[in-house]
Amino acid sequence: MLSSRMDWLRHHTTWLRAIVGVMYFLLFTVLLSSSLFVTKLHLVVGEPSPQLIIAPWNKDIDDVVKYTQDQDAAAKAVQAVYKLDDGYMNQLNTDLEKAFDAVREATAHTEDESLRVTKLQQSQPFTGLAKGILVSLMKTSPDALTAAEQIGSTIILNRARNADTGARTDSDVEPLREAIKADINKSELQDDAKVFFGAFVDQKVTRPTLTVDEETTEKLRAVARTTMKKDVLHYKANQKIVGAGDIVDESVFQVLVAYGLINSSNTWKSASGIGLIVLIGIGTIWIYLLQYKRDILAVFNRIVLVGLTMVLVLAIGRGVISLNLGGTEFNSLSGALIPVAWATMTIAILIGVDVALLVAVVLAIFVAILVDPTLSTALGLQTGIVALFGGFVGVYSVSHLSQRSDLARAGLFVSAVNVLMVSALALTTGMRLSVWLVGLLLGTVNGVASSFLTVGALHWFESGFRITSSVRLLELSNPNRPLLKRLLMEAPGTYHHSILVGNLAEAAAEAVHADATLVRVGSMYHDIGKLKRPYFFIENQFTQDNPHDKIAPTLSSLIITSHVKDGLELAKENKLPQQLQDIIAQHHGDGLVSFFYHKALEENEEVPEEAFHYEGPKPQTKEAALVSLADNVEAAVRSMKQHTPGRVEGLVRKIIKDKLNDGQLDQCDLTFQDLDRIAMAFVRVLSGIFHSRVEYPELPAARDGSGTQKKLLEDASKQTSKLSGEAVKVLEDGVASKTEIPQVESSSPVNDES
Repeated sequence: MLSSRMDWLRHHTTWLRAIVGVMYFLLFTVLLSSSLFVTKLHLVVGEPSPQLIIAPWNKDIDDVVKYTQDQDAAAKAVQAVYKLDDGYMNQLNTDLEKAFDAVREATAHTEDESLRVTKLQQSQPFTGLAKGILVSLMKTSPDALTAAEQIGSTIILNRARNADTGARTDSDVEPLREAIKADINKSELQDDAKVFFGAFVDQKVTRPTLTVDEETTEKLRAVARTTMKKDVLHYKANQKIVGAGDIVDESVFQVLVAYGLINSSNTWKSASGIGLIVLIGIGTIWIYLLQYKRDILAVFNRIVLVGLTMVLVLAIGRGVISLNLGGTEFNSLSGALIPVAWATMTIAILIGVDVALLVAVVLAIFVAILVDPTLSTALGLQTGIVALFGGFVGVYSVSHLSQRSDLARAGLFVSAVNVLMVSALALTTGMRLSVWLVGLLLGTVNGVASSFLTVGALHWFESGFRITSSVRLLELSNPNRPLLKRLLMEAPGTYHHSILVGNLAEAAAEAVHADATLVRVGSMYHDIGKLKRPYFFIENQFTQDNPHDKIAPTLSSLIITSHVKDGLELAKENKLPQQLQDIIAQHHGDGLVSFFYHKALEENEEVPEEAFHYEGPKPQTKEAALVSLADNVEAAVRSMKQHTPGRVEGLVRKIIKDKLNDGQLDQCDLTFQDLDRIAMAFVRVLSGIFHSRVEYPELPAARDGSGTQKKLLEDASKQTSKLSGEAVKVLEDGVASKTEIPQVESSSPVNDES
C-alpha cells in the first residue's frame, strides 16, 4: 500500500515538473520574442501608405536595398569566363577518325568500285559528296591520307579551341564554320580532301565549342560584389519616412522594419530560433542539476524558485528596454538597467552558488536576445556582457554572507563592475562622452537596485518557498529572540551548554565542509524542549535537591526523552525553519538513556530496554549528526575532573566511536575521515575552553590603623570564596546525575540524560 502510494506521488511529481518546465519555456519564449510581433503598421510593398509616418528618433540605417542592387549590377558587369567544351571536342575528333577509317576500309575491299562508293555515301560525312571525290579519296595512298587527316584535324580543332575564335553562342557557330573552311582552302591539302573537310565541318560543327566556366566566373562576380559599399540613410527625429498615399517601396519598408514599426517577413522563423535557444538554456540548467545537484532537483519548490526569478528579471527587462531615454544612443543603454544580479544573488543565497553561476550565464544570453531578438546588431551582445559580469560579481559578493548589511556591499560591487564594463564598451565603440556618462549612471543604479530587490524579496521567497537562508539563520541566532531569551532566563545552564555545543559543532562543520551557520544556530535551539521542565535537567539545578531522586527511573527517562518532543512543539509554535526542527528531532537519535536504564536495572533486572530509548529518528544530515556529537562531547568532557589534553582527546574519540557503533551515524553521510576531522576540531575547541590558569597572589594587608579597609577586603574575599565554591559545586553537580563520571569512562554511550 505504501509502495503504491509512493509510486503515485513520484508519477504525479514528474508530471508536475514537466508541466512547470513547459510553462517556463513558453514564458521565456514569449518574453524574449514578443517584440517581434509588436507592430503598429500594416503595410505591403507596392501599395500606398494609409498615413504619414515619421521617424520616432535619430537613426542611421544601412540602405540594404540599394546595396543589394549595386551588388547585382557589379556582378552582371563581370564578363563570363569561357573554357573549352572538352566533351564536344573529343566527339569531333572521334568522328573525324571514324570517317578516315571508313575511307581506308573502302580502299582495302576488293568489291566493285561503284559498290564501295555507294556504301560510303550512305553514312556521314560522305552523304552529298560527288562520286569522283570519293573515288579520288579511295585512290589516295595511305601515307597521304594520314597526312591529310592530321592537317585537317589540326585546322578544325585549333580554330574551335581558340578562346577568341571558338564559338561561345549559337550565333557564333556559322562564323566558326566559315573560318575553318577558309583555313582549309588555304592549306596544302588536295582538292578532294578540301571538299571532304568542308562537308565534315558543315555536318559536324553544329554547336558552340566553348562553354561558360561557372566557378571562375562566380568568383570574379563575388569579388565584384565585395567592392560595393553600403550607403547609410541618416534619419532625424520627426523626419518623414513615407507620406499618406505614397507607394511603399523596398527602401521605405526596410526603414520601417529597422525602426521596429513593422514586422519583417521572417518573424516566425526568428521566434522559432529564440524558442530553440530557450530550450537549450533550460535544458542546460536541468542537465546540470540532474548530474551534479540531484538534491536540489528533488525539491520541487526550489526548481520553481529558479524559474520564477529568471521570469521576473526578464519581465522587468521587457519594461526597462521600452523606456525612452531621449534618443537612440541613450535608448541603446537601457539594457544596462536589467537587474540580472538580483536573480543571481537571490539564487546564490537560497539555492547555491554554483547554480547561481550557471543561471548568470543563461540569463546573460536571454538578456542579449531580449534587447536584440534578431541578433542583427552588437547591442544585444554588449548588454549580455554587462549582465554576465554583473551576475557573476553578485554571486561572489553574497557567497559568504554573514549579515544583511553584506547585501548592501554586494550592490556596490555590482555597481562597480557595471561601471567598468560600460567604460570598456565605451572605449571600444567610441561612445560619446554624454552617452558614456548616462551608461555609468545606469550601471550604478542597476547594482543598487539589485541589492534593494534582493533585500526586499528575500523574506517573501523564504516564506513562500519554505527555504531557510543564511540571513534567516543569522537573525534566529540573535540572543534577543524570544526562545533564546526564555532559555537564558528560565534555563541558564541549558543556554550555556547550547552555546558551547554551538562552538564545538561549528568548528567541526568547517572541518568537514558542512553548513557551519546552520549547525551553530541548530545547536542554540536543540534543547529548547527543556524549557517545559527546566529543573529536571541537572545543568539547571542550583540547589541540592534533585527531583529524579524522588521518582522512578522509568518516569525520569520519560521526562528526559520528552524534551525532544517538547522542543519540536515549541519550534512549530514559533515557526522555526524545518532544518532547525530536524536538528531538534534528531540530535539524540534513538539512543539509550543509559543512566536511568542502569538505575532501573538495579531495581528490576527484567525492565524493558525499549522504555529508555529516544524516539528518533537518527541524524539524517551532517549538520544534525554534528550537533548530536557536540552535545554528547560537551556534556561528557565537562563532567571530567582532570582536563588534560590526552584525557580529553581519548574521551572525545571514545564518544564518537560509541555513537558509530550504536548505529546513530548510519543515516548521515559522514565518512571515517570526517569523523577524524570532527574529533580534532572538538579537541582544539575544548583545549581552549578548559585551559589551565595561574593562581593569583593574595591581596596585601591594609595599611590604615583602624583596620576598616582590612575588614572590608576580608569580607569581600570570604564572599568571593563562597560564591566560587558554589559555582564549582554547580559545575561538578551539573553533570553528576547525567553521566556520573565513572559511567562516562565506561563503554556505555554518553547521552544528555538529565
